[in-house]
Amino acid sequence: MDVNRRDSKIKARKFRNEKLIPAEIYGPALKENKHINIPYKELESMLEKVSETTLLELNVKGENSEEKVRCFIKSVQRHKVSDQPIHVDFYVPEEGRKMHLRIPLEFEGEPLGVTQGGYLNTYVHEIPVAILPSDIVDSIKVDISELKMGEYLSVSDIKNLLPKSAEALLEDEEIVISVIEPKAVEEVTEETEETEEGELTEPEVIEEKTPQDMKEE
Repeated sequence: MDVNRRDSKIKARKFRNEKLIPAEIYGPALKENKHINIPYKELESMLEKVSETTLLELNVKGENSEEKVRCFIKSVQRHKVSDQPIHVDFYVPEEGRKMHLRIPLEFEGEPLGVTQGGYLNTYVHEIPVAILPSDIVDSIKVDISELKMGEYLSVSDIKNLLPKSAEALLEDEEIVISVIEPKAVEEVTEETEETEEGELTEPEVIEEKTPQDMKEE
């Protein structure tokens, strides 16, 4: 995608009024940060198609220069009311140095336990990892079709699915997904209802004191 350098001394509002979104490119692989503008429509279109694990190539154009930069989206700042993007940070990783990011998990198949009446509970939708830029993938596919009633997958069970250089930043014992028996779900629901009922206590009645009562105290 083509982007243009911008003068960082000019206020961002001026660019936004011209339908240009200010952005910054930074990272350990760069000697200095690059200040750029991105056309609003092009940015919106790009954000619909990519995630933080997508490696992008920006063609940065200056007055007398042009260079290609391979980077990732680090963060997107949005307007509190309109939710429109108002600033974007792009990160250029250093080759051979691990990055910290979250890779989405894609669960495939219908668990055996669910076909038997169980309920599927997902606890981890994205797994945080430390990984080399060259090994980053858009998502990790996890087959859950063999999960029976009462069974689960933990982080240790899906480690072999991670890219070669990836290091999971969660404990091995942490549960990722499980199939719960209907009885267990009912018990949790009953406990929640009992707790809510127990919290409804009678309000304390405070009698208004008369001047005579105050004198007696």
